Amino acid sequence: MALAYRNGVRIIWEHRQVLRMLVLRDLQKQYTKFRLGYLWTLLEPLGMALVLWFVFTQLLGGQKLGLQPYFLFIAVGILPWWWFSRGVAGAARTFRRNPAILRMSVLPTKIWVIRVVLVAMAEYLLSLPVILIAMLATGTLPGPLIALFPVAIIVQFFLMYGLAMLIAAGAAVIPDLARIVRIVLRATFYLSPVLYSIANIPAGAQVIAAVNPLVGILGLYRIGFWPTEIDSLPHYGISLGVTVAIFIAGSVLFHRLEGRILKEG
Repeated sequence: MALAYRNGVRIIWEHRQVLRMLVLRDLQKQYTKFRLGYLWTLLEPLGMALVLWFVFTQLLGGQKLGLQPYFLFIAVGILPWWWFSRGVAGAARTFRRNPAILRMSVLPTKIWVIRVVLVAMAEYLLSLPVILIAMLATGTLPGPLIALFPVAIIVQFFLMYGLAMLIAAGAAVIPDLARIVRIVLRATFYLSPVLYSIANIPAGAQVIAAVNPLVGILGLYRIGFWPTEIDSLPHYGISLGVTVAIFIAGSVLFHRLEGRILKEG
């Protein structure tokens, strides 16, 4: 883990200027496509949160589905999910999108994976005003445990980095993996506590559910607003342990398949 961490951080640090340029270029390209530009980064998750709030509280009357105020609960959960889904989907296309650039580039191969993760992360950070809007709309202020919010961002970054290496390397040699990832993403949305509280999961299944690293990560995001969202430290420990395992597995697999990635690309 320590070696994989140092290698990953070293690549980011040594090529920070290049990464900054690539991320800014990707964001600029994305925002200049549409007249509303950056506003779509707010409107998409905000619109989705409003629709989900309306469906589950007004149409279905699911007041006990999540914690109250439910609109804020949805907003805090939907943004990390947006980052997760976009990062994972982008990783599956990393080495299939521009194979010629990959062959000619003198940059480390991992740069193209880190780029995808950082672009999705930048979009997430730029969408955080949605949470402020939800706080104003519901008249809710966070407690002192909101200090764990940045910790959740860091943990999710390493989860995304590990997953991106796993998926990008796998998709480079197994083209069908990209389609499988799309199916798994749909299932993961419902298997993760985005719409519902962790307390809604049956007590006997909560430890098993914590194997999904998003359970602990979403708990860290929400604990500043709802201190009882996860009342058991083992849940955090399991999710963190799985995140570490995914990061190590991604680093090892990427290193082993890097030669094939360049060849296939």
